[in-house]
Amino acid sequence: MTKTQYHDISAAASANATGGLRGVIAGGITGAIEICITFPTEFVKTQLQLDEGSSRRGESRKYNGVIDCVKKTVNARGFFGLYRGLSVLLYGSIPKSAVRFGAFEELKKFTADEHGQLNATTRLLCGLGAGLAEAVLVVTPMETVKVKFIHDQHAVKPKFHGFFHGVREIIRSEGIRGTYQGLTATMLKQGTNQAIRFFVMETLKEQYRKHKKLGPHDPVPVIITGLFG
Repeated sequence: MTKTQYHDISAAASANATGGLRGVIAGGITGAIEICITFPTEFVKTQLQLDEGSSRRGESRKYNGVIDCVKKTVNARGFFGLYRGLSVLLYGSIPKSAVRFGAFEELKKFTADEHGQLNATTRLLCGLGAGLAEAVLVVTPMETVKVKFIHDQHAVKPKFHGFFHGVREIIRSEGIRGTYQGLTATMLKQGTNQAIRFFVMETLKEQYRKHKKLGPHDPVPVIITGLFG
C-alpha cells in the first residue's frame, strides 16, 4: 500500500465516522423547519379525512372544505389551533433523521468505491435503503400515532393527556401492531422519496466541493447540507 492510498483510506474512514453525526444534525434542523412550515396543511388534511369518515357513518359534516376548516379551527382555538398535534411530529423528527442518515452512512460503507465515493446507482440504492429503514422503524408508527392523536384532539373530550400518555394508551389498547397501519404504502413512499433525496443531495455536495475546490472527503457545512437535503 502506497502512502497516497493509505491517506485516501484514512480520509474516507474519518469522513464516514463524522458524516453520520453531521448528517443527523443537518437532517434534524431541516426536518424541524419543514414540519413547522407544512404542519397546518397536514392538520387540515387530516381533519377533512376524519370529517369525511364521520359523514360516512351517518354523522353530519363539520367542514365544507379547506377554507371552512381553517376558519372554524382558528375561530375556535386561535391560529395555533392549526398546530395541535405538532409535538407528535417534532418528537419523531430526531429519531427519523437519525435512522435515515445513520442507515445511509452504514449502507455507504458497503457500496462506496476504494475512495469512499458513490456513483449514481449506489446513491439511489443507499437512499432507497435509508427510506425503507426510516419507514419501518420510525415513520409508520409516528404517522399512525399522529392521526390517532389529532383524531383524539378532534373529540369533545380528548382522552390523551400529552404525547407520551397518548402513545402509552394506544399501545396498551391496540398493541405494537396498532401503530403499524399502512406499512407497505409508507415503505414505498419513503423508499422512493429518500432514493431521490439522497441522489440529489450527494450530487449537489459533490458539485459544491468541486466549486469550492475541496477534496472528496472535505466536509460540507452543516447548513449547506441541510439546504441540499
